[in-house]
Amino acid sequence: MKRLNFLICLILKYLKNNPMSLLNVSTMKLINHIMLSLVLAMSLSSCSEKPVGSKYFPLNEGMTFTYSLKTEYSNEKESIDKWLTITNMGKEETGNKSYFVRRTSSGIDYYINFDEQGIFREALRTMVESKPRLDRARRYILKQPLAIGTEWREISRPLLMLRVYPYRVRVGKDAQVPMIYRIESLSETVTVPAGTFENCIKVVANGTFNTYTDAVSGDTEIPMKVEEWYAPDVGLVKQIRYELDGDIIDIFNTPVFLGGHSTLSLESYDD
Repeated sequence: MKRLNFLICLILKYLKNNPMSLLNVSTMKLINHIMLSLVLAMSLSSCSEKPVGSKYFPLNEGMTFTYSLKTEYSNEKESIDKWLTITNMGKEETGNKSYFVRRTSSGIDYYINFDEQGIFREALRTMVESKPRLDRARRYILKQPLAIGTEWREISRPLLMLRVYPYRVRVGKDAQVPMIYRIESLSETVTVPAGTFENCIKVVANGTFNTYTDAVSGDTEIPMKVEEWYAPDVGLVKQIRYELDGDIIDIFNTPVFLGGHSTLSLESYDD
């Protein structure tokens, strides 16, 4: 599709730079013939480019997604802003099995597959690893049927929670948090910098994990929640993650745990 658009741009540029060619009958016939062929080719191409994977999580090679990531903590004025780019690298054969690879700007490749049960992750590979590291079990991203009420269970981990006393450090990096995912809606309208997307699937996940506070209080239960929106033919357009959002756990008026939320928004995409 990109090559066809490029050829059309070349023809239009030629006509702009050579306006007298419009008076040449043979030249105009040739240009009309080329333009008609290009339009036909574009029509056939658009008909044949069906989503690979899922309509709501396409894996077509070459698709690129750029996201902004804003993290905000309770009672802190400044946010943490980052950017993330994900590119569909196409199909890769590894260990006599095929995977669809999604490469991130954070240095991690995710190995995705799909079947009649849904679309799922099977492995990941960091920049320092020579081959993908298999997950213990499939980690479903979207599960069939795509209907309100469909539920599945996955393991997640905390990404935001901070212990701020006696020093600032992330909490629960190795925690295994059981999360219940549920499709809540099939008709959400979501507006992000990349545009307004209709008929989005909304998925909500909830879970809790325990973390040690001190010798007196023992463990503290921390709530986690994730909301995700998937648009037709695009995929994930927005995600909000909450971990102890809007709350602070303190001991004798000394803050110990600090929670917050992060928002991932689609800024642009190229199919």
